[in-house]
Amino acid sequence: MRNRLLGVFILSFFMNTAWADPQSSLDRDEAVMFFPALALARAPDVVAVRIEAWVFEEESEHAMTLALTSYLGVDLAAQAPWRQVLFNERARYFRTDSERGEQILVRVGEGVHPLPLTDASGRASGEVVVGRDRVAWQDGGIGRIAYTLEAPGHPAHGLAGHAWVLPARGVFVVSDIDDTIKLSSVRDKKTLLFNTFLEPFRAVPGMAAWYREMAGQEGVFFHYLSASPLELHPALSGFLEEQRFPPGVLHLRESTSWRTLLASQEDNIAHKTAVLDRLAAAFPEREFILVGDSGESDPEIYARFARRHPDRVIAIHIRDVTGEDRNAPRYRKVFAGIAPERWLLRD
Repeated sequence: MRNRLLGVFILSFFMNTAWADPQSSLDRDEAVMFFPALALARAPDVVAVRIEAWVFEEESEHAMTLALTSYLGVDLAAQAPWRQVLFNERARYFRTDSERGEQILVRVGEGVHPLPLTDASGRASGEVVVGRDRVAWQDGGIGRIAYTLEAPGHPAHGLAGHAWVLPARGVFVVSDIDDTIKLSSVRDKKTLLFNTFLEPFRAVPGMAAWYREMAGQEGVFFHYLSASPLELHPALSGFLEEQRFPPGVLHLRESTSWRTLLASQEDNIAHKTAVLDRLAAAFPEREFILVGDSGESDPEIYARFARRHPDRVIAIHIRDVTGEDRNAPRYRKVFAGIAPERWLLRD
């Protein structure tokens, strides 16, 4: 009898604790942001949806604004009112405190799935496996899987996110952002920061139309690869949509605070190289068109990738912002051994 009672107690304990359904741990003053990602086919009828989230709490606007404007060297009060509004919009997600150890639940169709607990940077990344019947297919064999935040009683309950479902074969157009499709003046750091926080974003003429032309071809999908900090994701997503660039996935650099606004050359190279390598490994049958500019390290990054994957890089396009022609010593060194017709300079 004693052993039987002990067994019933143990079973009851696990049913009510270890096996209990996880619950959202979000406080009402904590916000959630989802970042569009990719979904990978794991079997003919099964898709693994990658979900990327950030949990944060907005901090005192006054204190963080003073710190950020001091770092930028800007007297915000002396700026025009519309610039002050723009600054507050762009700086909003730098004035945050990332929340560690939070449980996020997402709903995909009728199922509710927990993500891993958020890490020190407030990020939670995980995969949710669902049936292909959850995919909303679009032209070109590309689909979307929608999901929502499951947090009853929380202001963000029902917050929507999505992941892209791609065919195994096709072309990835991987594009830098600053000075490739957006006029930024990356080589002048002071001007770059001013343009980032106090100027409307301006598209490089003709690039959106060219990208839309490529997007009309079967199996083409876009990745926007930049060393800009992740806190600029909403602003950059808005820019892409407003300027009618094709939808895609933004791959921005993890930044822990406004103090790391500007990536070092080493961080820029490491970030972009890692993203390219992940894409090549996850989609071994896809080819690449790589688009960047000459202002920083795009030619070097893309050329190294092309040497590692000589049969998968269709073309490398470099927008000239340094006034160098194809015969410049830099390009002769960078593209040595790569067929001349595979890399092009653009105005």
